[in-house]
Amino acid sequence: MGKRNGKSNNQNIEKRELHFHLYLRPSLKENYIRIFDVLADNHARLYKAVYERLKTHTNEVADEFKEEALSGQNTNIPQYTDYGDYMEAVQDYVFERLDEQFLMHYQFELMSLSNLYQVFEQQLRQYLFKEMTHNENQYMNQVKFYLENDKGEDVYSEFYSNFGKLTNLLRELKLTFTDLFGDEELIVETDTWKTIRECNLISNTYKHGSGQSASNLFDLYPQYFEKVDKTRLMDLYRTTNLKRVLDVNKISFEKYCNAMKGFWENMKEHQYGKVMANVDISSEKE
Repeated sequence: MGKRNGKSNNQNIEKRELHFHLYLRPSLKENYIRIFDVLADNHARLYKAVYERLKTHTNEVADEFKEEALSGQNTNIPQYTDYGDYMEAVQDYVFERLDEQFLMHYQFELMSLSNLYQVFEQQLRQYLFKEMTHNENQYMNQVKFYLENDKGEDVYSEFYSNFGKLTNLLRELKLTFTDLFGDEELIVETDTWKTIRECNLISNTYKHGSGQSASNLFDLYPQYFEKVDKTRLMDLYRTTNLKRVLDVNKISFEKYCNAMKGFWENMKEHQYGKVMANVDISSEKE
């Protein structure tokens, strides 16, 4: 939020405790919640229209592909003189088409989850940025929040730009939910936040493949990884989106969507917190 990053040897930079009042307008809260209802509805509609029959009546779909192959419609099956070879080619065609369709379902589920998490993260970053840089907080702390760095670049791109940084900020601000008994519970220690983290790890694993997110996901939820004996298919194929290496049958879009919706439902209208931040005090010396 500051105009300068503040290096350790810069005598004009001082570490200070800044206090923040965060206000979640009811209309904004309603909009944030509503988008998850829309996402859940669209996901359910698309699944029902395109993939439900593939999952629940696989044999019927396979028979249709077989008929397609036997009719020669949109196929390149050679005209074998040997009937056995011909039928084997037909079966190969059916298998390839089914595998192709199941891959499309796999990609649909994981791309939907990836988009779902990005919606939530951008909501949270937008809310925090607007509130923390609000002129009320500038006045309360007697500081000026610069929205550009020394190069004239918008600092928003660096504003708590990943899940880890957001977690640390929520923890430092000590933002809380109020449970059914009226007790305060730190957001980062709730099951809701844990579930959102799970979605974040799945999203990152799908997008990036092998890496820290995949390692963390496997440590926490090894059941999401498809295996042959003890070998993970992700390690065998070296891809997470060109092959079905995660078990989407065990991954619930509704579960994560409800967690993100619940986050905003449980977020209080007014919250107060404080963080340690670098402050440029050069103007105070003039």
